[in-house]
Amino acid sequence: MRRTGFIIFSALSIYRLNAQAPHPADSSGNGSRRQKFIGIQANQLVQQFISFNSNSGINTNPYLFTYSTNDAVTGKGFALGTGFQVSSRSTNDGVALVSSNNVNITFRLGWEKKYFIREKFIPLIGIEFGFGGNYSTVSSQLIQTFPVASRVETSSFFFGPAVRGGVMYALSRHFLLGTDFFFNLQVSATSQSLNMLGGFRDPLVPLNIGFQTPTALYIIFRL
Repeated sequence: MRRTGFIIFSALSIYRLNAQAPHPADSSGNGSRRQKFIGIQANQLVQQFISFNSNSGINTNPYLFTYSTNDAVTGKGFALGTGFQVSSRSTNDGVALVSSNNVNITFRLGWEKKYFIREKFIPLIGIEFGFGGNYSTVSSQLIQTFPVASRVETSSFFFGPAVRGGVMYALSRHFLLGTDFFFNLQVSATSQSLNMLGGFRDPLVPLNIGFQTPTALYIIFRL
């Protein structure tokens, strides 16, 4: 009888302790109610697995890294993303030598809300503002005839609001997979100059308005 009473008392004590223990999603371990998420884009990694030809096209999202901090109860918070790309290429077909360089950088920041933040599937929405710039040069030179060289420089700046949505899946407490897409209104201004034989220059500044809907797969770490 004493043994049965001890087992019942122990079970009730463990149940009471578990009931009083905070949910792991309610705290980051230091008394804070906020959760922090760091994401790394995996589009190019997925491309290597699903395609035999690494040069085939894949939908590109310019934001390689993301960060968000959300309330563990309401899911509301702040989100930002950034990305950069530096590329260089040169070709020589025996007639002309062509080289190109490109530098691109992007930012976005805004408000975000994650739903069911304690569950496996976590849908999210966000309203953000994005901006960035691009600078590229293309140089070409004829190598078999009278030497003629040209250089085209293009610089652009863009900005605009965006509505973002997505879903995350929690593989564990600290490791998640997620995908998001955004509908972006982008206003861009571009300046281009052509330098040929050292004397010709033609600056252009067109203003463009366009829409973009890129998607991305992210590997996400919850802190």
